[in-house]
Amino acid sequence: MILKLSRLLRARLRGQDEGIAMIMVMGTIMVLTVLLGVTLAYALQVQPQARHDQDWNGALAAAQAGVDDYIAKLNQNDSYWSSVDCTNLALQGPKAGTNSCGWTSSTPPGWQKVDPGNTKAGYFHYDVDTSSLSSQGVIRVTSTGRVNGVDRSIQVLVSRGGSTQFLYYTDFEDADPANTFVYSSTPSAACGGTGPTNAKYWFQTRSGCVEIQFVAGDVLNGKAHFNDTPYMGGSATFKQGYETSDPKCANTPYNVSNCVRSGNATPIIGTGYKATYASQLFLPDNSDQFANYPGCDYTGDTRIRFNGDGTMTVWNTMSAGTSVTGPGTPSGTNCGVAANFKPGGTGTNPLAPASGQTVPVPNNLVIYVKNSSTTSACTPGQIVNGSASGSTAGDVIPPGSGSTVSGNTDISYYNPDSQATTSTYTFTRANTSSAWTSSGPTVVGPTPTNDTHPSTFNCGQGNVYLEGDLSGRVTVAAQNNIIVTNDLTLSTTTPATDSSGNVKDASGPDMMGLVAANSVIVYHPVSRSSNTNVSAPNGSNSKCSSSTTLGTAPSTSSSNGTSQTCTWTSTQTFGSTYSDISYPGQTTSSGARAIYASIQTLQHSFWVDNYKYGAQLGKLSVRGSIAQKWRGIVGQSGSSGTGYLKDYGYDTRLKYSSPPYFPQWTNARWSAQTTGELSPQY
Repeated sequence: MILKLSRLLRARLRGQDEGIAMIMVMGTIMVLTVLLGVTLAYALQVQPQARHDQDWNGALAAAQAGVDDYIAKLNQNDSYWSSVDCTNLALQGPKAGTNSCGWTSSTPPGWQKVDPGNTKAGYFHYDVDTSSLSSQGVIRVTSTGRVNGVDRSIQVLVSRGGSTQFLYYTDFEDADPANTFVYSSTPSAACGGTGPTNAKYWFQTRSGCVEIQFVAGDVLNGKAHFNDTPYMGGSATFKQGYETSDPKCANTPYNVSNCVRSGNATPIIGTGYKATYASQLFLPDNSDQFANYPGCDYTGDTRIRFNGDGTMTVWNTMSAGTSVTGPGTPSGTNCGVAANFKPGGTGTNPLAPASGQTVPVPNNLVIYVKNSSTTSACTPGQIVNGSASGSTAGDVIPPGSGSTVSGNTDISYYNPDSQATTSTYTFTRANTSSAWTSSGPTVVGPTPTNDTHPSTFNCGQGNVYLEGDLSGRVTVAAQNNIIVTNDLTLSTTTPATDSSGNVKDASGPDMMGLVAANSVIVYHPVSRSSNTNVSAPNGSNSKCSSSTTLGTAPSTSSSNGTSQTCTWTSTQTFGSTYSDISYPGQTTSSGARAIYASIQTLQHSFWVDNYKYGAQLGKLSVRGSIAQKWRGIVGQSGSSGTGYLKDYGYDTRLKYSSPPYFPQWTNARWSAQTTGELSPQY
C-alpha cells in the first residue's frame, strides 16, 4: 500500500516539472521576440545617421584626395600653377580665374571622381589661389569633397618650402673663399676658389681648405641641415638634432660618429632627436629678382633704423634722381623724397648724408638696396655722421675723422701696411740777414702700401646698414651686404632679454627677412696699432733744417740765397695689435647681441666683421633662421677668444609663414604645409 502511494506522488511531481519547463520556454521566446523587435527598430532608426557619418568621413577623404591630386600635378610640372589647365575637370568652375577655357563666374563646378572606376568613392573639386606665391611662397588650395550629397571643404597652404624650415643651413662647411682673414690668396677649386660649381664637400675629399668648427658652448635650438659634413671641434649642443648629406650617416646600425668628421668630438643632441642622413637642398641665387618686387628701392649705401612704431629712418646719399619705389608698389607707399637722398655733409665730411628721412615701414613688401654706377673707398662718416646726420653722437660709420679715405680708423674701410705723406714748404727771405718766412705746405698723399680692406665695404656698393625695432612684416634685401649695426628686434621682443637675461623667443605678428647676394655681417669695428716716423728733409743745396718737425725753417745764418724748398716725409707703419672701436651696442658691452630675422646669404656667409680681433663679445643670439652658402665665422674660441659664441633659436612661426618674398629651395618638392576645414564651398 505504501509502495503504491509513493509511485503516485513521483508521477505527479514529474507532471509539474514538465509544465514549469514549458512556461519558461514560452517566456524566453517572448522576451527574445521583444528584444529582437527593439533591436530591429533601433537599427532602422540609426541607419540614416550611420550612413551620413560614413559619407561625412568619405567627403573629407575625397577633399584630401583633391589636394593630393593638385600637389601631384605641381610635382610633375613645377609651373603648373602659372596657368589654368583646361583639361582638368577639378579646376572647372566659377572661381577658376583668368583662363582660356571659356569658364566664367557662372560656370558650374566640375567634379572629378576620386576613383574613376568607383562612383561610390566620391568626387572632388578644387579652387586655386596663387596671389600669395610671390610674397609668401604659398599656393592656397580650397578642395571640396562630395559623397552621396554630403560636402566637406578644406583649405591647404601648399609650398616647396625654403631655408626657413631650418634654424641653421649650410651648403659648404669650410670658410668662404672670399674670406681674406683665412685665405691670403685665392684658394683651390676644391675649396671654392673658382666658385661653388667646382667646390667639393668634405666627404668628397678636399684639402687645403680652412675648416670651421662648432665648439663647446655653441647652442642650436632648432632643426639644422648640412649638405656637407659638420666639424665638431667641441661638444656643441643641437637640441633638435641635425641632418647631414654625408652618405656615411646613412650607415646601419646608427652611430652618431658616422654623422661627424673622423675623430671629432661627440655633439650633445637633445632627448628624442639624433643626427640623420638627408638629401641635399640648394638655395637659389635669385637676388636680382628683388629689383622686381614691390616696396622701397634705394641706391648705394643705405642706413636704416627701425623705430618700433611702424616707421623707419633712412639715410642715403645716392638715390636722388631715381625712383625709390619698386615695380608694382601700391600707390601711396611712402619711401621718402628721392631728391633729398644726396650728400648733405658740411665741414670735414662733405660726402656724409644730412638728416635721415622717417617713413612708414613698407608692410608686407621689400626694402631693396642696389649698387650705384660708381664706387670708391668711403670717407669717415660717409654712411652716417653722428649728430651731424641727425643720429646719435657716437653713430659714425665709418669711424674716423677728416674728409679723406686715410682718416678711417676701421680696418674694414682702410687697412694698409703703411702710408707715406710728403709735406713741402717753400721758405723765402729778403736777404741773408733777414728771417725766413714760409708758404705751404703742399701735401701729397698719404699713399698707402698694401691696402687690403674688403672692397665690398666701399661706398656706392649696394650695402644696407640695419638696426632697431621692427613693427611690421618686411624683407630687407641687398645687392651686396647687409650689415647689422646693433640689436635687430621685433616690437614684441623689445627689450630682447627677459628678467633673467635670456633672449626671448620670437612672437607676435612682426616678421623680418634678410637676404644678401653677398653676405650678412654683424658690424664689429676694429682699429690697428701704428707708429709714425718723420724723416728730415733734403732740400736744394742741403740747406733745409735737420729737424723732423714739419715746417722748421732753415738756419737764418745760411748763406744760400733767398729761397729754399724743403720736403718732409711722414711714414705711418701699422702694426699687429688690433683693438675694438667703441660703438653703441656692438663693442661697448659683453652681453648678448640679438637678431630676430630669417637670414639667407645667396653666395657667401653670415659672419662677424673682424671676428678674429678684439675682445670676447658675448653671445650672438639669433631668433629665426640662418642659411648660407659657405660657413661664416662669428668668433674664435680659447682662453683669449674673440667675437661671439652662438646662441641660435628657431622661430617656430616660420613653420606656417615666411617673410615677404623670401626665396625657396630650388630642388624641393611641393607639399601641404597647413590644413584647415571650412564650411562647404558648394
